[in-house]
Amino acid sequence: MTDTDANNPAAAQAAGATPKNPEHGARQGRVRGGLAVILATIALIASGYLWYVMFYQNADLFTQDIVGALDRIESDSNQALETVANAEKDIKTLKENQDAIKASLEKLNSDLRRNRMEWSLTETEQLMVIANNRLQLARDTHSALAALRAADQQLQQLAMPKFLPVRRQLAREITLLESQDKLDISGIALRLVTLAETADKLPLALDIRLREAGAAKTPVKEGNAQVASTDGNWRQTARSLWQDILSLVRIRDDMASQRPLLPPDQQYFLRENLRLMLYGAQQALLQGSVPTYQQNLKAAQRLLKDYFDVESQVVTAMQAELDHLLAMKLITETPDITGSLAALRRLNERGEAP
Repeated sequence: MTDTDANNPAAAQAAGATPKNPEHGARQGRVRGGLAVILATIALIASGYLWYVMFYQNADLFTQDIVGALDRIESDSNQALETVANAEKDIKTLKENQDAIKASLEKLNSDLRRNRMEWSLTETEQLMVIANNRLQLARDTHSALAALRAADQQLQQLAMPKFLPVRRQLAREITLLESQDKLDISGIALRLVTLAETADKLPLALDIRLREAGAAKTPVKEGNAQVASTDGNWRQTARSLWQDILSLVRIRDDMASQRPLLPPDQQYFLRENLRLMLYGAQQALLQGSVPTYQQNLKAAQRLLKDYFDVESQVVTAMQAELDHLLAMKLITETPDITGSLAALRRLNERGEAP
C-alpha cells in the first residue's frame, strides 16, 4: 500500500471490492441483454400482427381507399384536362374574334382611305369642270386659272404616281392660261350692267330742243304784240312778218339736222332700246362673240348721239366708257383646257383612280 492509498481509504475500498465479485456483474449484463432481445421480439411480433391485420383482414378497406383516391385523381385530371380544353377553345375563339376585329379595322381603314381618295378625286374633277365652264362661258381666265391650280394641289396631296400624267397636262394648261392677256371679263360685264341701269338718268335731246323752241317762240309773241299795238303802219307790219319768216326758216334748218322728236310716250322705249343694246353687249361678251359685242356697243353709241343730250356730263361719261370698252382687246379664241379633265375621267372609267 502506497502513501496515496493510505491517504484515500474510499478509493482503496472500491479497488478492493471490484476483484472480489466479477461473476455478479456479468450475470447482470446477460439479464439486461436478454430483456432487450425479448422486447425486440415482442415488438417485431406485434408489428407483424398489426401488418397482418391491416393488409389481410382489412384489404378491402385499403383497396377502396386506393381506388377512391385514384378515381379522385382521375376525376381531377379529367377536370383539369377539360378546363385546359375549354381554355384552349376560349383562346381559339378569342384569337378568331381578334382576327375578325383586325380584319374589320383593316377594311374600315381601307374604306376610309378609299372614301377620302374618291372624295378628293370628285372634288378635283369638279374644279376642272368649273375651270372649263368659267373659260368657255364667261371667258374668265383668272377664275379658270385659280380652279386649275386648286385641282393640281388636290392631286399633289394624294401623292400617287398614277396621277402624274394628269398633273403634267394640268401644268401645260396652267402655263397656257398664264400666257393669256389678263382681262377681267366679269368686271367688264358688271360695268355694262351699271351703264344699263343708268339709262333712266340720261337727259334726252328732246328736253333741250323743247327749251330752245320755247325760247325762240317768245320773241315772236312779243313781236306779234307789238304789231297789234301799232297804229297800222304797213311797213312795221311787213318787217315783223319778214322776221317771222326768217325765224321759221331758221327753225326748219335746225330740225333738218336732227332726227324727228319722239313723243313722250315713246321715250320709255328709247331708253329700253339703249338698255337692251348694253345687255346684248354683255351677253355677247360672256359668250365670246366679239363682233356682236362691238356691234351692240356701237349701236348704243348711236342712240346716245341721236337722242340724248351729248353736252350733258352723264351722257359724255357714258360715251367715254363705251369708247374705252370698244378699245379693249378681247380674247377671240379661248385655249383648250379639257385635256386634264379627260385624262382624269379615263382613269376613273378604268377603275385605276381609287
